[in-house]
Amino acid sequence: MENPNYDAQSRLPPLAKWLISSFSKLPDAALSPTFIESKPLVLEYYTRMLYSCLVDADWLDAAGEKQQAICLAEVVEELLNKVFQVREGKSRQGLVNELRHAVFDDCLQAGEWEKGFFSLTVPTGGGKTLSSMAFALAHAKKHALDRVIVVIPYLSIIEQNAAEYRSILDPDGLGLVVEHHSSVPERSEEADEAAAPLLQAADNWDAPVIVTTSVQFVESLFSSSPGRCRKLHNIVNSIVIFDEVQTLPSHLLNPLLNVLKELRRNYGVSFLFMTATQPAFRKGPYLTEGFASGEVREITQNTPKLFKNLLRVDYHQPEILDWKTLAARIASCPQALCVVNVRKHACRLWEEVGNLLPVEEKNSVYHLSSSMCAAHRLRVLGDSGKPREGCVRYRLRNNLPCRLIATQVVEAGVDIDFPVVYRALGPLDAIAQAAGRCNREGLLQDVGGRPVHGQVFIFIPEEKGLPPGVYTTATGISASMLGNSLESLGKAPDIFARYFSQLYQLTNTDHARRGETSIQEDRESFRFREVARKARVIVDDGQPVIVPFRQGAERIFDIRSRKRPPGEPRFDRNDLRRLQRYMVNVSNREFAMLLHTGMAKPLFPNLELYVLEEGCYHDQLGLIIDNRPLEDFIL
Repeated sequence: MENPNYDAQSRLPPLAKWLISSFSKLPDAALSPTFIESKPLVLEYYTRMLYSCLVDADWLDAAGEKQQAICLAEVVEELLNKVFQVREGKSRQGLVNELRHAVFDDCLQAGEWEKGFFSLTVPTGGGKTLSSMAFALAHAKKHALDRVIVVIPYLSIIEQNAAEYRSILDPDGLGLVVEHHSSVPERSEEADEAAAPLLQAADNWDAPVIVTTSVQFVESLFSSSPGRCRKLHNIVNSIVIFDEVQTLPSHLLNPLLNVLKELRRNYGVSFLFMTATQPAFRKGPYLTEGFASGEVREITQNTPKLFKNLLRVDYHQPEILDWKTLAARIASCPQALCVVNVRKHACRLWEEVGNLLPVEEKNSVYHLSSSMCAAHRLRVLGDSGKPREGCVRYRLRNNLPCRLIATQVVEAGVDIDFPVVYRALGPLDAIAQAAGRCNREGLLQDVGGRPVHGQVFIFIPEEKGLPPGVYTTATGISASMLGNSLESLGKAPDIFARYFSQLYQLTNTDHARRGETSIQEDRESFRFREVARKARVIVDDGQPVIVPFRQGAERIFDIRSRKRPPGEPRFDRNDLRRLQRYMVNVSNREFAMLLHTGMAKPLFPNLELYVLEEGCYHDQLGLIIDNRPLEDFIL
């Protein structure tokens, strides 16, 4: 006999009667939105939105009564005033500050425009962070939007920008600004109860201002995971800011732009594309979902003039250099930044520069790369507000010797200012972003007190080495363009539209591999899991390992040694969040080597989360598997 609990015919009529008496008359049929058509991609995304609503409601119900979220409409006027007060408190003296104020005014006025797609093309150091928030809040006020979502590409800058937004918009920690990324700052055990609403708001993006990463945002748009999908319906009726938009993954551009257009057309979302190196995303045979002419509105009133007036560097033609010659040039500069393409080059050059300096200046050489965990990189750079003594920012601000050897992790948004920058030949936008770390504030002067430009030297390493795939392709295009366009690099923003158009012709913009269907084809057939599998921002993200850097070592010891009551797991989600800042991703080959040598071991037996032994983590270079610096072997 069937279980009577599953007899729908007898159970549903009493339930319907109770609902009608408790609320109101139920409609005869569920009405679909007017935009629902026979087009598969429209239906596919509508299905995702329905699923998001259902999953989030179920999640919140299971968690019990939730705290009422703060509504942006209730605070948008206050937030706008705070942004305006910060702008008024900034100096107007000097050309750079004058132009920053002009950009801010343009953004404030553009906030009144109708919903749509917008671009903010401003040279590095032009005040985009504050100005873009002014635009977003003015736009939200005009159109009664529910939230502002800021999408930032790198963890190396998200905490810097999120801290700036919090200090301006939410100094009292009321939950107006919520971060959602893998390095969300940890909270103490005593604060867990108070922090619960903030963690919940991060999980489903139910807050006035959300600051997240490209990985979180883009992969959530295509995810099949309930935990990631639950936030989708909270993107509706929002303004989304893409910071450093040129970093969006080219292998996902066609499906991504299609979804952005769907969110704009049918879900009331506006988008702001912000960068100094605007890709334009023009529609063409290789970018079929790109934008038509005039579909994206530029906010700045005279972009070419702005670039010309904000030019603060001179570019030098590429030349081939060996490590010793390059190291000698860097060592001869009291303050210099050098950006290379791969980690092994950064390690080699760091050692070469250090060997050339006198003993009293050896501590002026710094290294930054993805071999270091997020906590380590932030410690080297220092806080952007009040940097501690001994970090890069402290030395720069106090005019002390400082040479920084880095990979691309230091580009695109990191607020540092060097008088001289060396950049290995790479993608054109990467070269321009590295130049944005040179004379950023326009304060360089000659001995007579007259303003002078910073110097950007492009070099070709004698020892070859480039990240594979799109990066190598982009470097080849860059090399062909620099010979004729070096003078235009800092003056004419249109050069990047031409550069990216060439790049999209030579790369796959829908992640289709030979013999596989494209993401768009999978979406049309409602193959949600297959879409999620292919729509990864980082195609091969390797294996994360926990490293014993400073507090990371303490966290590892505490987790392993503590006693938990019977029935409670030894390791939970909060533990994972506390360890995220102390993780480094290694390639599958490197991970296999670490396992083989016993230098990586599970945090707990039968838990696929590994801890690096202390001998493999260098205090300056981060994760070292081979080629350790010679000084480490001197007793």
